Amino acid sequence: MFPFLCRSSSQRRRESTSFNAAALPATALVCFLFIGCGWHDGVDGLKLLQVQVPTEVERGRSAVLGCRFEMEGDTLYSVKWYKGGKEFFRVVPKDNPPAQTFNVEGVQVNLAASDQNQVVLDNLNLKSEGRYKCEVSAESPNFQTVYDIAEMSIVVPPRDSPVINSPQTVYRIGEEFTANCSSYPSRPPATITWTISDKPVMKEDLIQYPSTLTDGGLEASVVGLHLRLRDAHFDRKGKMKLTCTASVGRMRIDGRTDVNISVADLPVNGDYPRQRSLTLDSRSGGLSTGMSQQMTFWNWRLFCPAILLVATLLCQTFG
Repeated sequence: MFPFLCRSSSQRRRESTSFNAAALPATALVCFLFIGCGWHDGVDGLKLLQVQVPTEVERGRSAVLGCRFEMEGDTLYSVKWYKGGKEFFRVVPKDNPPAQTFNVEGVQVNLAASDQNQVVLDNLNLKSEGRYKCEVSAESPNFQTVYDIAEMSIVVPPRDSPVINSPQTVYRIGEEFTANCSSYPSRPPATITWTISDKPVMKEDLIQYPSTLTDGGLEASVVGLHLRLRDAHFDRKGKMKLTCTASVGRMRIDGRTDVNISVADLPVNGDYPRQRSLTLDSRSGGLSTGMSQQMTFWNWRLFCPAILLVATLLCQTFG
């Protein structure tokens, strides 16, 4: 009846057939009336609103993938899901049964919990990571097909908090301090950050080591710290709080470890002097200002009675 068939879709395909110029007005009128021609580019009819795929999922857990669409007067023909170009789930309402699954590595469909609006994947593993596509098609007369793609990553957190390795825990002001922070294997490799008394360490004090790949496809991270100790690193009690944090994935903290470093020669009263130059080191043989004043005071108390006795005797003799 018509010289050619008009279709509309997000990936529009046109069929070339014999063309009769005399029939053009009638054909154009029919396409306009049925709103089936590709000129309006799917303004009416099937619309894909959103493909919902979690950005990150922890290994061993489940994920719900959603496909939101509106038919806008069209009739649904099928909903298909693909991973890396391979179909793993399909819903065709006219089929019996309407839902089918296909074997794809890394994909385990929970058929009982899946339908045309969502598909549930169980027991995710590293091979579940990749690109997922939802494709929705309409029945005639439009035969419209729309799709969208989203990425999903699989996260494997480290099995424990990071480990701080330091040669010793007591140092003197001015000495060089070195330490390493090591994370347990994870995916992606952990991002390690250092803080001293809850303040970030300067980049020039950090040593970045390459991550180590394990047989299971996980990676371990190591970041070193090297700096010269100053008074500002310690509190008034002579303590330095050193913290290493391992983060895996997007803004996700998977472990934190604290270590307290002490300054050597801490006074008996436990109060670390901020101005060390005011007190002489007892090993140098010198005396502090406070001790000198104390001894001078006691010397005068010892000699005053003797002086008074001598003065009394002189007065009695020459008086």
